[in-house]
Amino acid sequence: MRAIAAGVSDVGRQRNHNEDRFILLPEFNVFVVADGMGGHQSGEVASRMAASAIAKYFRGADGGEGPRTVGERLRAAVLEANAKIFARADDSRMYRGMGTTVVAAAYAPAEDMLYVAHAGDSRCYRVRGREIKQLTRDHSLISDALLERPELTEMDLKYLPKNVITRALGIAPTVEVDLRAERAERGDVFLLCSDGLHGLVTDEQIASIVNEHEVLTDACAALVQAANDSGGRDNVTVVLVRIEADDPPWAAKRARP
Repeated sequence: MRAIAAGVSDVGRQRNHNEDRFILLPEFNVFVVADGMGGHQSGEVASRMAASAIAKYFRGADGGEGPRTVGERLRAAVLEANAKIFARADDSRMYRGMGTTVVAAAYAPAEDMLYVAHAGDSRCYRVRGREIKQLTRDHSLISDALLERPELTEMDLKYLPKNVITRALGIAPTVEVDLRAERAERGDVFLLCSDGLHGLVTDEQIASIVNEHEVLTDACAALVQAANDSGGRDNVTVVLVRIEADDPPWAAKRARP
């Protein structure tokens, strides 16, 4: 099987610049969404550096085929991005404190596996038919609190700030990166997105939109539109990755002799 992908990033309705960044590397089956933070456009620098560093890793010798698995190389690329962003922030007062969330996916055709590495609250979902499943756990104050104390009620959670991220690239010299391996099936659609989407559009709406659009670019545009129609209070970035048969749909089949 093979992976095809499309992505869209939009400034939203209430921001004047876009701190999100995405990158598609189809030659390596690698796809990335980063959501920067830090103010004074530092977040834009951090997200751009994250995407660039991951791309450079896979395009260079370190990302080539070797003893490490696809998942290990993906994690190593994200860790290298963290080190570069932290070094830039530590070296410049202008960029002090900048960081970025990241969610990165790498498809391994030989294994029929999708590896997902992430830090922060940018998410990965899998849409399989009418079912949608969140594959990542937000690294946020609320999510961490629920992990420690699942019995917390909605009333309890109201006293916690909603937008506090507990992990991100560039904040410290090292970062704990979650890595997940997911079996991929033909027809699966994987969504990578910033919180500008999942903070405004429900999982059910996301699945419905993905299923309504056969063309991935159309589905990306419709997801962004849904976020903007719901207020567009943040930048919104989506990348869709669909698993297909190796042969393109227009390939002619050989006639039997």
